[in-house]
Amino acid sequence: IGGTGTSLSTDTNGRRLRVSYVCAHYNPGQASWEKDCRTVYNTAKPADGVLCLCSHNTSFAILMSAEEIDPGYSKVQSYLTYALLGVSTIGLFLTIALLLPIEGLRENRPAKINICLSTALLLASLMFLTQDAFINTQDTGVIELKSSGCAVYAMLQHYLWLVVFMWMAVEGLQMYLSLVQVFGSHISKYMIKFNLAAWGIPLPLPFVGYFVFTKTYTVGGFTFTDHGYLAETMCFLRPESIPFYALFLAPIVLVILINLVFFVLLARVIKDSKASGNPSDHQLILRQLKGAVGVMSLLGTGWFFGIFMSVPAPEFQVGLQYLFILLNSTQGTFVFLIYVALNDQVRTFWLVKLGLKEEQNSAATSCSTTRN
Repeated sequence: IGGTGTSLSTDTNGRRLRVSYVCAHYNPGQASWEKDCRTVYNTAKPADGVLCLCSHNTSFAILMSAEEIDPGYSKVQSYLTYALLGVSTIGLFLTIALLLPIEGLRENRPAKINICLSTALLLASLMFLTQDAFINTQDTGVIELKSSGCAVYAMLQHYLWLVVFMWMAVEGLQMYLSLVQVFGSHISKYMIKFNLAAWGIPLPLPFVGYFVFTKTYTVGGFTFTDHGYLAETMCFLRPESIPFYALFLAPIVLVILINLVFFVLLARVIKDSKASGNPSDHQLILRQLKGAVGVMSLLGTGWFFGIFMSVPAPEFQVGLQYLFILLNSTQGTFVFLIYVALNDQVRTFWLVKLGLKEEQNSAATSCSTTRN
């Protein structure tokens, strides 16, 4: 969300400024500074030194650039994130707590996958929500920025968000098998295989990102580690970096595209079921599709807007940041609404359990109507 303590100062007019350093050389012919050198320095401790990596021997200089920052929006974004994400986390807790006791619903494949998706999303949200308790932009927290502990924290967050999207892919696959490829859709020990895929496939990516893109340079008596994987002011992937695009954003986009293919196939099934004139089949398929589309669209759309957050225009960028926060910080809330509050089976079970509704035979057996 952005820290307001690191590399920031307030001038005599009360403006908030971010100071950055750039290696460049002067081109007399063009009468301009050319930034064709790579600048490496610790943004949390710029006094340690600035390293310029150039491929030529032309005289160069380290330029100091100061840009004004709106003193209000970064704090508002932080408060908004914590408030929405806190509610979202409670929603995920409730989703898991209210689904697990329902034995009939818990035994079918879609509910098991829903619980696993909610668990992964809960862990990822908690990691992000509790980050400020251990890390701060002044680099005075329990975990120091760009330290080994910070790397582990970033790799865990990276891994958990990839697991969330793997479960999205699994949910799309199970809907395809249940509603499109009905015959031959049986998978022996399917939850073991799904868990191995969802938790195992993303595992190497954080390690590749950190160890491949973290390099140490030594020039004279100056030694500095260039963290191409870690962000400057938080323990997460560096935005607009190769690891971010190749090892985080690309897998997410791939999952979204795969699920789009599944949805097209499911839409055809809905069209055929409507044409067949069997209302019960049509309603069952449509209800399951709405739930899956709602959750997957919510999870995917928020990260999709993150792609455009590096747009140079400040007004456009700030607007996208708020949109990104609103979509991603409310994921758990919508998961609760779709899987619990708007789910007739779950709602009926708890109303009967609390004595607010009389038990009916159709309600007692409704959990078994979903295909396993």
